Amino acid sequence: MKNRLKIFSDEKIYNFLKMLFSDYEIKLMRLKDVERNKQSADPNIVIIRNDKDLNLINFKNLNDNFLVITHMNINLLSFEDNLMQIKTPLSIKRLKNKVEHFVQNLKVKFHDISIDNDKIINLENSSFCYLTKIEYEILRYLIIEKQTNKNFIKENILNIKSNIETNSLESHLTRIRKKMNIVRTAVKIQTKNENLLITV
Repeated sequence: MKNRLKIFSDEKIYNFLKMLFSDYEIKLMRLKDVERNKQSADPNIVIIRNDKDLNLINFKNLNDNFLVITHMNINLLSFEDNLMQIKTPLSIKRLKNKVEHFVQNLKVKFHDISIDNDKIINLENSSFCYLTKIEYEILRYLIIEKQTNKNFIKENILNIKSNIETNSLESHLTRIRKKMNIVRTAVKIQTKNENLLITV
């Protein structure tokens, strides 16, 4: 399953971005759409060409899931410290490496929890617990999507065909719920028929 990557730009560079980031499911959006996505759990890239583009966005409202790419001559003083910035020009290989580094180190947040590659952290009491790679992928997907079908997770995260009878997903969910209890989060994973929901 490909990770989703939202790219905000008023440039007509979709085919180039699709080729450059072929490992991701790309969703290209206009700069005016940044405000509606300001608390997005997805990795987001904002491409700023000039001062006019810069003035379209209130960067103070963005969470730290945003990476901003600008030309080196653009004044960056209005940016918040939590936003990662890349100045261009730079080589395509270096740009790709920086974006991949950003995505791999992204913390996904929902209500009072944050998850990164190996742990779940309660942002209110600082308690944490380590996650396996599969637990991270399941929890991250649930946080981003809010609701999903169990068969989708079986097929796309656990790589199990939907017609195979197994309790593997239930075992992973049980362990994730125990770890959520350990960090005393208000977040819950609920099961309704064949669907999973993440709620508070």
